[in-house]
This record gives sequence, C-alpha cells and structure tokens, in this order.
Amino acid sequence: MGQQESTVRLRLQRGHEGILYKGGYRVKPGGAQTSKTLKIRVNSDVISINVPDDSLTCGWLLSEAIRTLNSPSPIVAFRTAAKSDILDYLLTLYERSLSPFEDNEELIAVFGELLDQEISCKHFSPIKVVGKGGFSTVIQVRKKDTGLLYAIKTISKDFVRKEIKVAQILTEKDILMRMAHPFIVKLHWAFQTAEKLHLVMDLCPGGELFFHLHNLGRFTEDQARVYFGEILMGLEYLHDNGIIYRDLKPENILLDIDGHIRLTDFGLSKQGIPYNGQTYSFCGSPEYMSPEMLRGQGHGRAVDYYSLGALLYEMLTGLPPFYDSNRSKMYWRVLNEDLPLPSFISKVGRSFLSEILHKDPSRRLGIINGFQDIKSHPWCSKINWSRLYKKKILPPFRPNLRMCNFDPEYTSMELDLDFIKSSPNAYDEEFADFDYSGDGIIKDTPNSLSSIEDLSSISTTTSKSTGVVSASSSHIKIPVIFEEDEEEKPLKLTKMKSTQNKDDTTPVPDYDETFVFTPPKKTLGFSLQALKTKTPRKLIEANPFKSNARQAVRIYPLDNKPSTPQSTEAHDMPTLTLPSYENPEEGQEVNEIPNFDPKH
Repeated sequence: MGQQESTVRLRLQRGHEGILYKGGYRVKPGGAQTSKTLKIRVNSDVISINVPDDSLTCGWLLSEAIRTLNSPSPIVAFRTAAKSDILDYLLTLYERSLSPFEDNEELIAVFGELLDQEISCKHFSPIKVVGKGGFSTVIQVRKKDTGLLYAIKTISKDFVRKEIKVAQILTEKDILMRMAHPFIVKLHWAFQTAEKLHLVMDLCPGGELFFHLHNLGRFTEDQARVYFGEILMGLEYLHDNGIIYRDLKPENILLDIDGHIRLTDFGLSKQGIPYNGQTYSFCGSPEYMSPEMLRGQGHGRAVDYYSLGALLYEMLTGLPPFYDSNRSKMYWRVLNEDLPLPSFISKVGRSFLSEILHKDPSRRLGIINGFQDIKSHPWCSKINWSRLYKKKILPPFRPNLRMCNFDPEYTSMELDLDFIKSSPNAYDEEFADFDYSGDGIIKDTPNSLSSIEDLSSISTTTSKSTGVVSASSSHIKIPVIFEEDEEEKPLKLTKMKSTQNKDDTTPVPDYDETFVFTPPKKTLGFSLQALKTKTPRKLIEANPFKSNARQAVRIYPLDNKPSTPQSTEAHDMPTLTLPSYENPEEGQEVNEIPNFDPKH
C-alpha cells in the first residue's frame, strides 16, 4: 500500500496553505490575470473567443458563443476536446471561473435538442461507464436538452427479481428521494424500461474515495480529519431521519468537483428505526462489519459508528482493521482479537479508534448521545463543524483537472447497448412506486455554486462589464449565491440623481434607475433567478465584486433593458436587474428588498 510522494499526483492534487479559491479552484494570491483565447469547434468550423481575464465565467463563455454564432440550433454547453471529466463538468457550472483553461484550448460546442416532457433514456447521451456494483452499472451521461452531466445507475429488473431485491431497490430510491444534504448524493429522476431501472443522480467527477485512497496509500491525521468530519455529518443526517446506513466503505464515498465527499448507494440502508431500535438483517461489506452484525443478535445505529471508525482506521493505516484475505479469519479477528494500533498514530488518535471500534456496542463511543459524543472527542477538537458543513474548509486533495478520476476497470467497459438504443419507458406493477421526478433544480448548499437544470428555449444577453450570462425563461430558477460570511446582512442600495446629459436625446426606458451599491461582504456573487417576461427586476446578473467599496450600478427591468446602457459614471458599471421593491426617492437607502432571499 505504501506509495512514493510522486504517486500523490496520480489523480489528486494536494492543497497548500496560502492558496486561495478562485472560481472553485486554487490560484496564487496576487496572481496576474492574463488574457487568453479559447477555440470553440462548432461542427466543422472553429471560432475564437478572447477571454480578457480569469474573472470571467463559464456562463459568460456560453453567452459569448451564442452571441457570436447566432446559430438557429441552441448551444447549451461545451466539452473539452481532450475529454477531461473535471473540465467538462466545470463547463456546466456557469458561475465558475475560466481560470483552469489554457490559452488556445479547444472546446467543442454541445447543441441542445427538444425532448418530450416525460423523462426517459432518449433524454440522455451515454458517455462512459464510471462504476459497477453487484447488480448495477453507473454510466456518465449528458442530458440532451440542457447539456448537463449526470450519473445514471442502471439496474437489471431480472436480476432484482431473481435475487429478491425489489424491496432493496425501492428503499434506495425512497431514501435518495428524501435526502437533501451537502454530503449526500442527490436524486433527480427515477424511471424504468421493460428490462432496466434507472436512477439519475449527481455526477461526482472526482470518482470514488476508494480509488484515490489506494493510489495514495494512507492519509495523515489532519487530512483524514476533513473526510471523517464530512462523512460523519452525512451519517448524522441519515440517523436524524431514522435511517441506518449499514454499508459505509470507501467505494460508497464519492468526491465532487472540489474534493468534498458525497455518500451514495443506500440499497442496504434500513429506514424507520427508532433511536434505540434494533434490526436483524445480515448485510454490509465484510471489512467494515461490526461484531454485533457478525453475531447476528440484532444491531442498531452503533453499526454505523463502528463502520465510521473502521473507515478512519483504513484512511490512517492503509488497511481496514483486522483485515485478512481469508474472510473467515477476518471475521474471527473482528470478534476476538484486540485492535492493533500502530505507533505512528497519535496517542489521542489511538484512544479515539479504540473507543469507536469497541467490540461491545453498549460501550462504543456514540451509544449514549449519538454523533455528538464522537464530535466531542479530543481527536475531533480541531474540526470547526459549522465551517465544514458550509464547505469552507478545503479538502486536503482535489481531483486532478487533466486526468480521469474514475477507475480504468470501469471506464474500459463497453456501454450498455440497450441504453444506447433508448428503450421506451415501461411499467411493472411490482415497480409501480419506482418512478420519480424531482423539481429539476440542483439545490446547493449556501457556499456551493449552482448550475441550471433546464436550458431549453433559453435566450441570452451578455453584460460586457460583468461577463455574466443573462437568461429569459420562466422555468429557470437558481438561487442567489453568497460567499459565506459569519453574519448575513441586507443589501444596501442608495438611489442616485440622473446624470444623463441634457443634450442626449436617447430615450431612457421606464424604470431606468441608478444606484450606489455597497456589498455586505468581501465577495458577492449573483446567479440567475426565476423570472417571467415583462416582470421588472426579476433577473440578477453580476460578477463577484472585489471589495466592500461602494460601487455604482445601473438597474433595468428585464423587458425594457437597452442594448447599450447609458453612461452614468466615468467607468463602466455593472448592470443589475433586481427583484421588485418599493421605488425609493432620490438619496433614500433601501435596507431590505422584498423577495430577495439568498437562501432560496
């Protein structure tokens, strides 16, 4: 398991102190912003788009390509010519910076297709296999109408019937459908054909933690602490909702684009268990099974505490506790041997592992006050749980931008021909409760960045000064995104007197107003908001502001926005279209704006 330092860069890139996030990726403080050109291949033609600086976003690039081409077929996304998983996914996150892309890098335009409303296989273009389980295959796909990337878990109905797994599959769908947590994968749709069941979920382009852990060998305690904390909070959320996970292992922990974890695969989970309740199924992965599970005398939530401890042990040592290639011997060791604790683990770390891996569940850490007992252990004292939940603590590693982060064992597999043939939907009575359609919106946590679920029939405009795409579509609904701060404060806008030249005969549109804007935080970003045509101030568009300095902005209603904004200052101003509010008098400060909620 031991690896040389150079191996670290196989799939993951180390984080460094003093390195800051910009557009979701780390850049050196004070680094110069340089102009570059991106080549966009559109069928047989290539167009060049100049990117003046790295503060511009993937949404700006999409907007510029649409404006430049003026094509009757809608461009909804891009993909890299080099087929980079991470960069392809990044291109679908419209607020992410273009900084990771190189000068003269070639991108390929993805055109949207009009589709039927009912979700089905024909809505997706399969790309490659990215995972495989006992009776399922996970395929990376692109949705044809929006260009967005997802992972589809496909399951054979015949296998499910033969192995009597119908209840297990429906349990997984039910749990995924209910969950909404930053460290648990999100289900978007579930549908079925005559032969297969399909679960459409978030794509986690960082791959499995298992793949990276075995490339790296083992983590330091500080590195493991971040992953441990994120996994714990995901498990805690499950327990709070009456769910015992029962299958925690590195293969079921995925990494998102920034290296944060997502729990997946809930087929073995048990729902509706009271806090001190017991269940008697024998399930799980052998390396992470608790002693009470092996004895078959009933188990409760403490099996998840044990599995969490076993996973931490593997992160710190490179192998699960009591590991043996002979499964019978491994079971015997779990039940009878003392826990081996290597000396390179700190004293407090050894104490923590011995308590959370106690063979007696009634004496195991967590049995009295649940995860609060685990959080309160001295080994966890360095974790700021609030910041960790908000994803403000950078993971020790992030997925490599230029390499595939999925196991070649999966990506070399042939795609499912039945899926490629776009089998029509079909329904079986025993799977009548399987189908599901979410609200079509990716709901991120306050510190994460959003993407648009449906870009069909989108019309766009571009703000030259901000470089952010604007859109008009009644079904687009994306939350306003704030860089996290310890204190939420309202926006403050002060209406200014008009500075239009008296000799200027250019008509001023209705609702044309200029305000001074004071950002309440060091960095404030906006994204697309739900809007309806001819409804003023329903679209929010702006690039992140760089400081707390007062900045002039011009506000237009969506239906009356001029193609060339009037000049109101010596410098170019950002253009904002804000939600409706009471029209203030000149000089009046607006401290609260109705319908402007950064949490929705």
